[in-house]
Amino acid sequence: MSDPLHVRLEQLKALGRTPEALATAEALATELARQGQPLRAIAVCRVLLQLEPAHTRTPELLADLYAKPGASRASAPTPGASALPRVPLFSDLAREPFMALIAVVEPRSFAPGQHLITEGETGRSSFVLVEGKVDVVRKMDGGAPRTLSSLKEGEFFGEIALVSESPRLASVVAAQHVLALELHRTRVDRIAFKYASVGDTVQAFYRDRLLTNVLRSHPVFSALAPAQREALSHIFELRTVEAGRVLIEQGQRGDALYLLLSGQCTPLFRRPDGQETAFPPLREGDVFGEISLLLGQPATATVRAQTPCHVLRLGREPFEQYLSSQPGIRAALMRLGTERLLHISKLLAGGRAVHEGDSRV
Repeated sequence: MSDPLHVRLEQLKALGRTPEALATAEALATELARQGQPLRAIAVCRVLLQLEPAHTRTPELLADLYAKPGASRASAPTPGASALPRVPLFSDLAREPFMALIAVVEPRSFAPGQHLITEGETGRSSFVLVEGKVDVVRKMDGGAPRTLSSLKEGEFFGEIALVSESPRLASVVAAQHVLALELHRTRVDRIAFKYASVGDTVQAFYRDRLLTNVLRSHPVFSALAPAQREALSHIFELRTVEAGRVLIEQGQRGDALYLLLSGQCTPLFRRPDGQETAFPPLREGDVFGEISLLLGQPATATVRAQTPCHVLRLGREPFEQYLSSQPGIRAALMRLGTERLLHISKLLAGGRAVHEGDSRV
């Protein structure tokens, strides 16, 4: 294929519902699917369904190759299918919901410089990059934009919008011509109403992606081997927290370790006279609650959700069970908790304001 896929798709749309367009689209989708390029095949299949809504052969072929195997599969897997790549999210679905999901994704083309996602706007859809490259950009404290990372073909982003209508944490901008598949939450919800497994699959997909990214980059957990991080991921509980909710109460014994996946929480220290001192906010990737768990002391500060948040919670009992076999993690958390206690004591004793660069509670 000499032309980029987004150009081929526009050419097919321009041909309309002609026999040539339908035959070309079906042949192209089949070729891509059998070559192990499922996202490109899905994009072509979606255009084919726009041209011929009653078409079923290509969605069925994709499902036979890439859906989760099960009793509902109408035909035997194609020889060699086991060597084909999995498609995150899609390949966790059985045949019928897999085909239903294909029917609602929307191929979107973006020119260089166009925003796929804009920081601060309410998220209502997620994307998977089929072709091209995008940059993840966030405004810093001074308002200047900063490129945090670049994403390549096959990567998902914006998946928080599948489970929560919350503000986008960063912008995603096309660095070159981009073809992406957009998945709207309302359409996913309609599928989940018919296939209950879809809702569970989306929740697990979102949770696992965020947790993998946080555990891989967090200094406390990054030293773990992949198998250890995988084991840890299964004992965390994903929770959605509304703005204003208190997760930890000062003076009370903590009952869990928290890992902030998205949103912002504010630690507050309540003085004997009732006045509260706010510490720098906790942001995605921050761990809190370790002081009370590890040192057996009441919580040194209250932690309140400042915005809607998604957190991973590890209760006291599984925390103790897991850490008993991971002395390195216990030691790292103990150092983190001790440093925070010393820092808080110095700040409060000196009566100084807390600055953004200071250690967090």
